[in-house]
Formats: sequence, structure tokens, C-alpha cells
Amino acid sequence: MKILLQTFFFILAYTAIAQNSDLERSVLVLKQKISESEKGEKLKWMDSLSLLIDFNDEYNYDSIVRQTIKYALELDSLDIATRNTHDLVYYKTAIIGKPEEGLKIFKDFTSTEKRLISNAAKARLYIQGASSYHAIGDIDEAIKQLEVAKKLALKTTNAKLLADINLSLGKYHGEIGDFVKSSNFIQEAIPTFIEKKDTVKIIDSKNVLSILYSQNAFYKEAELERNEAIALAKKQKEESSLYFLYFNAAQDYRLLGDHKKWIANMKLCLKANEKSLYKIHFEPLILCNLIIALAESNNLKEAEEYFKTVENNLEKYSTGNNYNTYIETLKQMAFAKGNYQEAVSYGKEHLDSVLKLDAFVEIMNAENFMAKVYNAQKDAKNSLKHKVRYYTIKDSVATVQKVKALTFYQTLYETEKRDLKIEAQESSIALLDSKNKIKNQWMLFGGLGLLLIFWIIFLIWSRKEAQKRHQRQEQFTTQLVNIQEVERSRVARELHDSVGQKLLVLKNILSQKEKDQQKEIDVLDETITEVREMSHSLHPFQFEKLGLVQSLEDMITAFQKNSEVFYSSEIEDISGLIPKEKEIILFRMLQECIGNVEKHAEATACNLSVKQKKENVVFCLKDNGKGFDVEKSSEKVDGLGMKTLKERAKYIDAMLRIDSEKEKGTTITIKISKA
Repeated sequence: MKILLQTFFFILAYTAIAQNSDLERSVLVLKQKISESEKGEKLKWMDSLSLLIDFNDEYNYDSIVRQTIKYALELDSLDIATRNTHDLVYYKTAIIGKPEEGLKIFKDFTSTEKRLISNAAKARLYIQGASSYHAIGDIDEAIKQLEVAKKLALKTTNAKLLADINLSLGKYHGEIGDFVKSSNFIQEAIPTFIEKKDTVKIIDSKNVLSILYSQNAFYKEAELERNEAIALAKKQKEESSLYFLYFNAAQDYRLLGDHKKWIANMKLCLKANEKSLYKIHFEPLILCNLIIALAESNNLKEAEEYFKTVENNLEKYSTGNNYNTYIETLKQMAFAKGNYQEAVSYGKEHLDSVLKLDAFVEIMNAENFMAKVYNAQKDAKNSLKHKVRYYTIKDSVATVQKVKALTFYQTLYETEKRDLKIEAQESSIALLDSKNKIKNQWMLFGGLGLLLIFWIIFLIWSRKEAQKRHQRQEQFTTQLVNIQEVERSRVARELHDSVGQKLLVLKNILSQKEKDQQKEIDVLDETITEVREMSHSLHPFQFEKLGLVQSLEDMITAFQKNSEVFYSSEIEDISGLIPKEKEIILFRMLQECIGNVEKHAEATACNLSVKQKKENVVFCLKDNGKGFDVEKSSEKVDGLGMKTLKERAKYIDAMLRIDSEKEKGTTITIKISKA
């Protein structure tokens, strides 16, 4: 067995030496050609050499690519100069971890080079400039650079370039908490990646979606999205992509407190990185995070074995971007060994460093560690101080704004897929109907003239009868709706002005008596509140003053107060766009729909959006409840509540559409023409 292992390693070493020899020979050949040629041909060989050594420090990549850029500018070969500048910025930012230097190169080139550069080449350079801004933590500026890149890309026919920019915009907007924009950009990018069969970017898109879910504690959804990406990456043998996926999975399991899966995914990450093109650059981060996981899980013996690798090469593992992770490793190892004073010292240093980065997850973990180590020292005061900070950050992560955004984001992707499916079905049905119509026309014109005349007469008669029935039905519906609204208003006034006032008088009488009447006063307070709520639900008295928009906002707020469903809204200002007499009907319809969500949907989130289009206004209510099969469950669609909705929609000349699938929620859309 030992001989076999020695033979295996000898073959690997020989293969590596052979590959290095081939590269060296190729480098020498190109250098010879460069020295023997001039102008355009010389630039061609210089550019080939820059591409060949591919960020390899052993061949002075930095120096060679700078010479290539300089010579390209001298020959007015601006696209070659721009592409090599892009590669140099990437090298500084992503490969050697010096984004400040990369940013300086980007700024110098874009500020001094005013000659005409192709839009595609310039867009790619701005993408890399955005990456450098992102690396130093200036995400707002990174987004600005990407927006410049997008304007340039839109002037080209390069759909793949535009998709790359949208994906980056999706990543960055997700990091600053703008999840609606983030998801929109990603959804724009994905169809192009699928069309171009760009597996790497499809995997990357799924990874970004999983991170968005994780950032908002939707860990189950994140896991499903990530598992699809992992399966695809394995199939395509994209080891570099696997590294990111396993690493993000490990961080999720860390937050969930699942140490076993945390460690397992870090080991898978380390294994995937062994086959990655960028192994040397990511290994410090991965190995230190694995040691942290083992130490925090009390696997001290295994953690110490890995830590020997770190100790043997401190310059590699503890400098530059790796410093924060290295300090966290030291504090976890010290704590696992029971060296609490040392753990406190490293813990403070690590907390200070992550506070400067303003990374809330890292700060939260650092605060929790300080609470834990002080608790181990029996220092209750300091332990409590850090524990309070930990829970404050933890609670602030799921703010109303983020949950509201993600509620919309969760339904968006599935809704769009469902819409595409419905549109395809409708298109097929329309095509089939068209073919049948043509066939019937030929048959009718082929010898059934008399029957055709009879049929036309019958149709005319039937249409007139149908029109009469429709008119009678509409008149009945109009009367019914008007009567309902009048009756609602009357009952609401009676409750508010008569019953409510009498209860208030009774409460005042009891209040003037002895304190032992307090129980009865409390019961009266509850009764008055219920009467007011009943009155408001029957007829919102402030509707005429506040208008439809504010009334809808108030309704969402009211439902949220008394429900376990999370309600959110995206309502544009549509004041004056819909006739006043129709606004109250729309309000009733949406009130009925939300009532159905409460009673039947078994949902955890519901979003109401109101948007104005060119010729109409669209109301859309989406929930993530159990849903139902619209085609097979017609009795649910035609139930009493839905029938009322349909009648009201007809009454105000609105389009009503109900989309639903089992376990994928329900969407109700109401579209009404502007006044």
C-alpha cells in the first residue's frame, strides 16, 4: 500500500513538472516572438503572453500586463488595452486581495483615457471597477458603476453581458437589503443564462437567490435553491462553484446551531477547493472556518490537527483579508482549551475588527462569543451586556421592511413561472380555436348554405335574448350592490351613532360610581370597541375623506394587528384615476379577498400591490398559502364569495382573474380602466 501511494504521488509530481515545463517553453517562445516583431504583430504576442500566464506571479504577471496595456495604448488598440486593464484590476482585487490597488488602476484608466472604446469592452471594465468598490465595502458606489456598465451594455447586442451586469446588481442590492430590486435583477438575468446554456452563471444565480433567502431567515427555501445548484455544479464538475455553495450552506447551519452539518459542509467546501483554479487564494478562509466550526463544537483534537497547517504558514493565513478569520480562529481555540482570559483578548480584537466592517452577522456572532466567554469566567455583568447586544442585533435582522420586501420576493418567482405557463396554455388554446374556426367555415361554405342562414338567424335571436338576460342581470346586480351599500351604511350609522353612543353614556354612568364597577366598565369598553370595529367594517366612514389608497393601507394595518399572517403592501398613488362610485366597490372586493386569505388560505404571508399602467390600474393580492387547482376546483372559484366578486367586477367593468396552484399560493388580479 505504501509503495502504491509513493507511485501515485510520483506520477502527480511528474505531471505537474511536465505541465510547468510546457508552460515555460511556451513563455520563452512568446518572449522570443515579441523581441523579433514590431507594432501590431508585437502587440498580438504580448497580449497572448498576458493571457497565457493567467495571473501567475512566477512569470511577473503584473509587470507583463502593464507593458501590454502601455504598448496597446501607444498603438491605439484601445479594446486590448481595456481588456488587459480589466484583467489587472481583477488580479489586484480578487486574486491577491488588494482592491485599493485595483481601484486606483481602474480610476486612472477611466479618468485619463478619453478615446473611443467599444461599449462592450468599457462595460466589462466598469463591472470590474464595481467589484473593486464592493471589495472595499463601498456597495453604493459599486452599484453606481454597474449602472454605468448597464447603460453601455444596452447600446450593444450582447445579451450575455447585460445578464452578467443584472446578476451583479442583484447581488449588491441584496447585500444592502433591497430584496425586491435584487430579485428583479436576478429574474432578468436567469432566462439569458438558460438560453446561452451558461451553467456557471445559472449556478451563481441560484446561489445568490439562496443567499437572499438566508439573509431573511428563510433557511428551508435557501437550502432547496442551493441543493439544485449543487446538483448542477456536480454534474458539470464546476468545483469553484461548489466551494461557494458549500461555504454558504455552512454559514446557514452555523446560524441555525446545527454543528454537525456546519462541519460537514466546511469539509465538503475544503475538498471542492482542492480542485478549484483559485485553491491557493481561498484555502486560508476555508481552513480557518473549519477550525472555528470544530473548536466551537468541542472537537478540539481534530481542530488542533488542522491548526498545525495554519501555524506552519502564518504569513499566508493571518495577513490581508484573512486576518479577521485568523483572529476568530485564535479566540475559538483559546475558548475550547479553557484559556478564557486569552479568549477575551482575542474576542475583543475580533469584535473591534468586524464592527469596522459593519457586517451584522459577524458582529452578532462576535457579541454572542463575548457573552459566552464572560459567562465562563463568571462575569455576569459583562456577559449580560454582550448578550443584550447580541439579541438586539438578532431581532433587528428581521425588520418589517425586509420581511415586507421578501414577502413580495417569495411570491414573485413562482408567480412569474405560473404566468408563463398560463400564457403558453392560452396561446395553444387560441391557436386550436383558430384552426377549428377555419375548418368549420370551409364546411359551412361547402354546401350548407341554407343551414348557415338558419344558423345565423338563430344566432341573432340567441344573441338578442342573451343581451336581454345580461341587461336584466346587470340591472339586478346594480340594484343589489346599491341596496347592500345603502344597508351597510345605515346599519353602520345605527351601530356608531345610536348603539355606540348609548354604550358610552352607560360607561360614563358606571364610571361615576364606586370602584367595584371596574369589571363592568372593562366589559363595556370591549363592547364599544367591537361595535366601532363592526361599524367600520360595514362602512368606512373616513373613506370619502381619506380616499381609496389610505383606506387600503388602513385595512392592511387593521388585518395585521389581529392576524398571524404577515401582510405587506406596495400601493402607488392612484388618486383621481378611478371614478369615486367605483372606489368603494373595489375596496369591498379587496376586503372580501383578504377575508378569504384569513379563513381559507392557511398562508403565512400576503402582499397587496396597486400599480397604474398606461390605460388602467391593476390591483394584485398574492398569498403563499395552500392554494388549489383552479380547473379541478371550480366549486371554490364559483363559491358564494367568488360569485359576489365576479358580480361586483362586472358592475364596475373590471377584469377579475384568479390564479392558483396547490401548495403555491393564490393570486387575485383586478384590472380597471382609468377614468
